[in-house]
Amino acid sequence: MTQNELKRTLYNLVAEYFAGASITWGKVKAVSPNVPQVVLSMGGISRRYLPITRSANGVPVNGYPSQTTLQVDLYTKGAATNNDPGVIAAYENTAVNDLIDFLNFLNSAYVDEWGDIHDVSILCNEVNDLTELVNDVTWDYRAMMELEIGFTQSAVGHTGMMYEDGMPFYDNGAPMFDAEGYALDRYGNRLTDEYGNLLPPLLIDPETGRPIFPPPKPTPSGGRTSELAGRNMGWFEQVENPNFEKEET
Repeated sequence: MTQNELKRTLYNLVAEYFAGASITWGKVKAVSPNVPQVVLSMGGISRRYLPITRSANGVPVNGYPSQTTLQVDLYTKGAATNNDPGVIAAYENTAVNDLIDFLNFLNSAYVDEWGDIHDVSILCNEVNDLTELVNDVTWDYRAMMELEIGFTQSAVGHTGMMYEDGMPFYDNGAPMFDAEGYALDRYGNRLTDEYGNLLPPLLIDPETGRPIFPPPKPTPSGGRTSELAGRNMGWFEQVENPNFEKEET
């Protein structure tokens, strides 16, 4: 899982709970909404120097256990204490209580199952009331909590680049296409469109009879090329003494 994939996965989990709020990532230019707002901020990523290495379908796969933090800031106007007509209502600070309810959700069996599916662990820390730090008239109250996130980064292939969309292998070493050029999911099933029809197969090279894989997508910073990503160490064509017979000297 890459950082971008982790961000999308965590965003979807938070948005599933805070369905009535605006969910945004911090440190970006955006217009502040009038509804309650949840701002997410991801910290630095640390990972082990040496990976857990295995081979999947003949493809080398390196898994790096990694850790990061996710800061969740909740901005809200609170709850009205008096709804009588003609009465100016005061608003109670519910920011901390609302985040504690979210913490209960994160500690539930539902999120435990979600973590098993997505290979993500979440450790919750304390909730802090930051209302007095807010210098804004848009919201009245603010609370913050920090989550410790564990996940696994994968590097596939000889050059460690074969994990993005468009490459022949997923980050678990499973092929993205079969021998006939049909797209596969991570479990080897052929992919279909929203109507249940198989996605069109790749073009077949008439000389080799193999699918022509799409080139890898370069990073926005100009990294990763198809020439470098496609390199490998080759393979054995012949093995001497395949029966491992002891030679006399």
